[in-house]
Amino acid sequence: MSLLFDASSIFEAIVEKKVSVLQGNYTIDLAVYEVGNTLWKRMSLLRDIGDAEVAKLVLLVKRVLKLLKKVKLDCQEEEIIKIAARLGVTFYDASYAFAAKNNNLTLVTEDEKLRERAKSYVNTLSLREI
Repeated sequence: MSLLFDASSIFEAIVEKKVSVLQGNYTIDLAVYEVGNTLWKRMSLLRDIGDAEVAKLVLLVKRVLKLLKKVKLDCQEEEIIKIAARLGVTFYDASYAFAAKNNNLTLVTEDEKLRERAKSYVNTLSLREI
């Protein structure tokens, strides 16, 4: 079974030191920005990670993302927005569901709302279920 990881599961795999599960699987090209945004939130809003630690994590994220194959979503906006409306999720979340469905992949997410809503459209798992 091939898997498509969203940003929440990529970040969780890093935190839980389970990055080996990512090897050879998939994500979308937007994931780097979403993981980067998570780091920014932790540093700037939650203030539970310092500047030096974030700098190290950015380098780690770059290495980890190289383990994954990237699914490009160019020119699919009309279909993705329909999925977002149908599932009641954000455009970002619908992008992961769309990519998983169109590539016969199981969507891995730590977002319970996305996992629950997307399971009618595509197979879903959390990291702990792998």
